[in-house]
Amino acid sequence: MTGVYRIAIVDDEVEVREGLRYLVDLRENFTVVEVFADAESFLKRLPFLSRLDLVLMDIGLPGMDGIEALREVKKQSATTRVLILTVFEDEARILTAIRNGADGYLLKTTKPESLVEQIHEVINGLSPLSPAVASRLIEQVRKTSDPASPTDYGLTPREREIIGDVASGMTYREIAGARGIAASTAKKHILHIYQKLDVSTRAEFVRKVIDEDLI
Repeated sequence: MTGVYRIAIVDDEVEVREGLRYLVDLRENFTVVEVFADAESFLKRLPFLSRLDLVLMDIGLPGMDGIEALREVKKQSATTRVLILTVFEDEARILTAIRNGADGYLLKTTKPESLVEQIHEVINGLSPLSPAVASRLIEQVRKTSDPASPTDYGLTPREREIIGDVASGMTYREIAGARGIAASTAKKHILHIYQKLDVSTRAEFVRKVIDEDLI
């Protein structure tokens, strides 16, 4: 995608809605088209919102919850990405959201600068997870998976280093700082790793690297 990205916000707390609107609208390549206090009013408006690129969606909404709303968004607009932004970090909600098509899962404790970066990641096809969420997901995968025989995916030594960073929930800028490389280089490494492992989301990535003992 190029140009200005159109974003909607669904959160029942007015301070959160307006804080997110302010944060997102500060970026010249983002614009908040509308904000909503509940899923029902958002879904009624969705067919009339011209080209919606991303929804920032809370889970704990009055009436219909964010996961049910997520399912409806994916039915109505397959190209619209949904980034869950919530206080809930329990395994059940994380897995349910991911299974229902969430393009990322972040906690509301995420720092503003990191949130903006991870919005960029979602729009560019990556699937960010907060570090605490990534840890929960790794724990769940380890509980339910039997280690498979390792496969040679043609990973370089640098890519093998970065696999652990990605699984821990680090953004590509954080990886760049930790590894002493440019942010664009880190992003390129991550995309190459996804291609080699044949995954498209961070949840799929985490499952594969745990299943095949790649970290």
